[in-house]
Amino acid sequence: MRNVLFITSTPTVGGNGDALISAAMAEAEKNGAQVHHVKLREKHIGFCKACYGCAKTGACVQKDDFADILTILHLVDAVVVEAPIYYNCMAAQMMTAINRLCCTFACKSYQLGPKKKVAFLLTCTGSEVEEMKRHVRNITTLPSISRAIKEDRTEVFTDCIAKTTCAESEEYLSRARAIGAWAAE
Repeated sequence: MRNVLFITSTPTVGGNGDALISAAMAEAEKNGAQVHHVKLREKHIGFCKACYGCAKTGACVQKDDFADILTILHLVDAVVVEAPIYYNCMAAQMMTAINRLCCTFACKSYQLGPKKKVAFLLTCTGSEVEEMKRHVRNITTLPSISRAIKEDRTEVFTDCIAKTTCAESEEYLSRARAIGAWAAE
């Protein structure tokens, strides 16, 4: 049985990101995966301080909810991340979590575990699809992150003007379900 972690970074309860993650999670469960769901809006995660206190132990000096998320990351086979795009970049909630992965490469003895499938579901109002995919590639191809990724996918959902755009689009929900099925394979 596959273990899949779904991370919601949207601050909007019941909005586009929640609709996409719900569809992907349901499909992963339907395909036999055990799912875990983390809503960043409910977590306390401080910004990386670039202190490199983690370099010796692999553990961040900050005592917040990120340590629990990192523990789950090590246990799963796949990660599906939802992030809204603000000003042509993933929202700060997601970028803060990504920046906190510093401990996984600052500590030379840090054990990453098996490589994972990673998918990004990005919602935006008007950003260019290829520009957003390039934004994700700039992150996932960093040596510190790419060494933990077996395979990755990015889906960009445009014209998300209303809070319900994704929930009302069968095409968007279908694309999210396809990611859930892929993550569960």
